[in-house]
Amino acid sequence: MSARDVAVYFGQVVALDGFTAEIPRGIVGLLGPNGAGKSTFIKASLGLLPLNRGAISVGGLDSQAQSLRIRDGVGYMPEHDCLIPSVNAVEIVSYLGMISGMASRDSMQRSHEVLDFVGIGEERYRPIKSYSTGMKQRVKLAQAIVHDPDLLFLDEPTSGMDPQGREEMLELVRRIGASEKTVVVSSHILQEVERVCRHAVIINNGKLVRAGEISTLVAGEEGVQNLTVRGDPPALLRYVKSLEQVCEVLERKDEGGEQVTMLVRGCGDGRKVFRLAGENGVQVRSFFPERLDLEEVFMRAFRGGGRDGH
Repeated sequence: MSARDVAVYFGQVVALDGFTAEIPRGIVGLLGPNGAGKSTFIKASLGLLPLNRGAISVGGLDSQAQSLRIRDGVGYMPEHDCLIPSVNAVEIVSYLGMISGMASRDSMQRSHEVLDFVGIGEERYRPIKSYSTGMKQRVKLAQAIVHDPDLLFLDEPTSGMDPQGREEMLELVRRIGASEKTVVVSSHILQEVERVCRHAVIINNGKLVRAGEISTLVAGEEGVQNLTVRGDPPALLRYVKSLEQVCEVLERKDEGGEQVTMLVRGCGDGRKVFRLAGENGVQVRSFFPERLDLEEVFMRAFRGGGRDGH
């Protein structure tokens, strides 16, 4: 799916502002702070919100002109509580399957299959009002996949779940993504996105900030390396001063007086790093290319993209 110069306004509030992005096949993280425009993009993609400008294409279909066809082939797990409290899981999942175009008998059989898949056992016959938050999240996932869609939108799928429940939900997302479906996971929990997603789209103030494969996003800046050296304090001081003559020291952290960790640029293959270590009587404990976590990628994106904010 793709978005081209999309704008969505709510009166004077700009929810999406020239948003342009490509969503590839696989598990994709849609990231951004609260109010960034993530849920607006999902709803606009389903044709639930009108566009003030631009276009969204889902599987070659226009989100405004062909929204019903899009919804037939899309599963949506909303963040908010959308389940009917007085009915049970089998009833709600099978009913929503029929709304998606399934025959009554097929929908009932499929509802049991997906409830088994998400881990809802005999409690499927109890009213939903008796369910825990984690159980409700599982039912919401079941209704999103009951009609076997090729594209899934999961809006904060682990919201309100305990640590074990979050782990189990993430494993379910992995298993769904392994079946050649496109799964868009909207979340503010970056560690979870990094673990299950291959691609990430970062949005803020309704605009695209960064996008790409997570392995590329977290690779760090080319030519920047992490360096850790150990030795007595005077030797470390001499080493750092010598290193600053041949490399750029971007960051430095003293650890207990006898170890220093630095972020350096321009040290090449490391020969001068090790040569200076030998000359100054210190030991290089580690020297490897910079690798970020997704949280650091996220924070740098909002500082302006680079380490120095430029």
